Amino acid sequence: MHYSVSLDTIFQSIPSLDQLKKLHGMGYRHVEWKGFPQQDTSSLVGLLKESSLACHAFGMPEGSLVDGTLHAQFVENLHQALEMAKQLGNRLIVCGVGNALESSHESQLEAMVVGLELCLPLLKKYDCELLIEPRNTRIDNKGYALSRSGDAAAVLKLIDDPHVRLLYNIYHQQISEGNILIRLEKYLPWIGHIRAGGVPGRAELDSGELSYRRIFAYLESLGYTGNIGLEYFPKRPPFEGLESCMMLRSLK
Repeated sequence: MHYSVSLDTIFQSIPSLDQLKKLHGMGYRHVEWKGFPQQDTSSLVGLLKESSLACHAFGMPEGSLVDGTLHAQFVENLHQALEMAKQLGNRLIVCGVGNALESSHESQLEAMVVGLELCLPLLKKYDCELLIEPRNTRIDNKGYALSRSGDAAAVLKLIDDPHVRLLYNIYHQQISEGNILIRLEKYLPWIGHIRAGGVPGRAELDSGELSYRRIFAYLESLGYTGNIGLEYFPKRPPFEGLESCMMLRSLK
């Protein structure tokens, strides 16, 4: 397993070249974005190359999978993200599913399946994975249509294609449903990426109720070899928090 530093949450802007080189010097090798990178793509490519860091993932422009009338726009947004991924060199793109409609939850899950199936030709063409993200609706994402990992897994089972997988965000799922270790094991076959943040508060990993040392050890015992995205909003100086993450596990 390796860490991947979320630049737009931990630094809240693109770090300078010196800061990126410092990340590399601390042992980090991967970065990502919670949202869609707003900086000039060629500039980002240059910064990552000069600092010897690789882009692991980013979020595509927000759209809706639960509203069939917006599926065409969703596919267009995905195409834009895939073009950026082609330049940055990452294969993982994270997506939200949109806010819930007045229709039944079941019909909205069915709409997600239809929308994601429309994305498959592009994903196969670019050889990338689209990661659907359940998010907590109790604190951060009022009205969001997907909060439970089981619902996400049910959608993925119906699609049954490795180009569409699950982003398991430990911060969100601890708030939404808990039982993190049990659910990580249960849904591991569908997980394409994992993100982490302290609970409560979404700050540094050592700031809350979760034992990330134990969670990471358990993931290793399950054979998880993907990255852990550090997606939190620091309450301490950024590099101080990142140093504490390095002390949790021998991850890079």
